[in-house]
Amino acid sequence: MGAGNVRTGPSPSSKIESTYNELTALVGGIAGPDRHYGFWAGSQDVAPTLEATERMADLVVARLGVGPGSRVLDVGCGNGRPAVRLARTLGARVVAIDIDREALREGAEHAAAQGVAETVRFRHVDAMDLPFADASFDAVLALEVTPNLDIAAFYRSIARVLRPGGRLVVETPYPRVPMTEKVRERVGPHLAMLNAVSLDAPEDHLSAARRAGMAATELVDITEDVRDSFSRLARGPRESGARPEAGRGTPGTGRPPAAFAAWADAAEIGGVVMTFTRMEH
Repeated sequence: MGAGNVRTGPSPSSKIESTYNELTALVGGIAGPDRHYGFWAGSQDVAPTLEATERMADLVVARLGVGPGSRVLDVGCGNGRPAVRLARTLGARVVAIDIDREALREGAEHAAAQGVAETVRFRHVDAMDLPFADASFDAVLALEVTPNLDIAAFYRSIARVLRPGGRLVVETPYPRVPMTEKVRERVGPHLAMLNAVSLDAPEDHLSAARRAGMAATELVDITEDVRDSFSRLARGPRESGARPEAGRGTPGTGRPPAAFAAWADAAEIGGVVMTFTRMEH
């Protein structure tokens, strides 16, 4: 798999929060209510964006190995759709954290509307400073948040709060080839737009997790299944298949950022789902 990293300097949490608020206002009606990749099973799959992003959530949730009463941490939960889906379908108790307060408010409203307000709690928490007791979660999920984090610190933080034998599932983009200047020029604006810290190869994730006390149990490349996510953003609302939403998710009057098109065309960028198990002490 990937053989190179793209790194930038760390961004303050407040800057990341404002960035995602701006992007949500711009492309929310195109991307749909979920704020992560969609999963399309081949070029003939014409599922709308909402269905595809729900599939991605299900793909990750199915790997958590949890059931009724399990305690799950959703890191970088955004507006909470996967967290609510997890509580509704599996009966888990979820703590959903993010630094985006507006997204957390939307998540709490969605949880209440879906009847799971008692089992999904939304908290304004930095993933690098988790205010939870050691070994207090049965599972952790992280959908497309690691580019905004230092992965060594991320895996140490998660390992501390995950019980021995518990699972962590990470879904993230990754570089498939060494990052040449040409590739950096193409994908750099997209990473800068998201205030990303780095884009790390799967082997670097595995190494960081191993040093933190977690063993990789599965790695699934989903590159071809997620490629249409940014293509749809680049094409705009008419071709996205998403249903426009009111409020923060209403698309702006401007065109989608050109960085989306560059990212969509970058065959050097892939997608992966990795499952880790906290090793026994």
